[in-house]
Amino acid sequence: MASGIRFDKVSVAYGANTVLHSLDLTVEPGEVMALLGPSGSGKTTALRAVAGFVRPASGRVLIGDRDVTDLPPHRRGIGMVVQQYALFPHLRVEDNVAFGLRAQKVAKAEIPARVTEALEMTGMASYAKRYPRELSGGQQQRVAIARALAIRPGVLLLDEPLSALDAQLRSGML
Repeated sequence: MASGIRFDKVSVAYGANTVLHSLDLTVEPGEVMALLGPSGSGKTTALRAVAGFVRPASGRVLIGDRDVTDLPPHRRGIGMVVQQYALFPHLRVEDNVAFGLRAQKVAKAEIPARVTEALEMTGMASYAKRYPRELSGGQQQRVAIARALAIRPGVLLLDEPLSALDAQLRSGML
């Protein structure tokens, strides 16, 4: 799967309020890009446009060489961690991480190893049998990151991915 992101004159509006205006930005494959700005400046909207959760009013979004502007989110080959983590409260940690793999129809025999790998990468392997309600905010955040990593996306989008982590964990996760 090709990676890298390009915004080609992307504009997004919510009603009469234009949040992104003719954004031109390229993130090369393997590059880490941070969008910084005040609340309401369009950072999350830009991520949501790449993910396919909002449709640009104009312009194009490309992942690799592929124009994904009109593709639904599940066909874009991305992983995304949102600010609220979006964990399923009725599923154990391991099942939350496996969710995307099952949705992608990964072979059942491969799923446990991929879940373990992602949980180990985030330091959450020993919490696999717990429910989200049994975890701290920082632990929930790491489970959300593990879920996004488990699918091995071509592009990984993180919306304030380390905000609930203390300085030592933040450094380790980076």
